[in-house]
Amino acid sequence: MKRNQIAGRCVLAVIFVYLLIQSSYLYYDMIPSAKEEPWKDFACLFLIQSVFFAACIFAVLIFLFWQQKKRGLTSPFAALLLVNSEGQVKREVALRDRHSFLITGAKNGKDVFIESIHNPDSDRYLYGVCNLVKGRWYFEVLSFGRPVGLKKGCENIIYRLKEGMPYPLAAEDVIYMDTCKIVIRE
Repeated sequence: MKRNQIAGRCVLAVIFVYLLIQSSYLYYDMIPSAKEEPWKDFACLFLIQSVFFAACIFAVLIFLFWQQKKRGLTSPFAALLLVNSEGQVKREVALRDRHSFLITGAKNGKDVFIESIHNPDSDRYLYGVCNLVKGRWYFEVLSFGRPVGLKKGCENIIYRLKEGMPYPLAAEDVIYMDTCKIVIRE
């Protein structure tokens, strides 16, 4: 899919450059050398068409560039599911319009919360922080008092995370904290 998008953008860029060259050729060579009125009108018509198509393709390229930049600022995941020790989904937290958040827990370790980074609850234990960087989520453990684990994709191994090291998150990853886990939903 990504290869097709890049190929399409390259084709648009080549057509845009071709139309620019054609426009300059028509303007500087064809129109001045046309002696008769119908040929001059004909060359002017081609010039106007070339400039119009070049402007349309330029607008499409700008729109695609803007979409790509906007996509880098939005979350690739739809939500996080907070699952308790019995396997029940306690909460679903939407990730749209979020760029960072804290993962905290109750002092007894039986519940996990996702809070805003700007106003966290001071009575809770701080597990870590998630940040969105260029369209990708990273999780970083902030305290090592309680173990935090990460199961990557389809692997059957849960890795213990180290403090202060950012870990990239994928759609199949599961974060384990005390008796709870966080499942990523696309």
